[in-house]
Amino acid sequence: MDATENQTLLKSTLSNRSPRSLSAVALLALAPVATFALTQDAMAGAVTAINVVLIFTSVYLLLSPTEGGGHGSDDPTA
Repeated sequence: MDATENQTLLKSTLSNRSPRSLSAVALLALAPVATFALTQDAMAGAVTAINVVLIFTSVYLLLSPTEGGGHGSDDPTA
């Protein structure tokens, strides 16, 4: 498989998942963060945990459904 086939496979796999299932996978990133914080430096672990939560929130909001019209609406006043 070349790189474009891998990207297509990844995109199709991710597009078939719900935001909740993808967010659960994203939160699994907190496990190594907790391990790092407990074994190395607690401050660095805290900063890393904040980064993971910010990325998780961004991905969740990106993949969640939106309300209302948005782009492509037939109403020019919207």
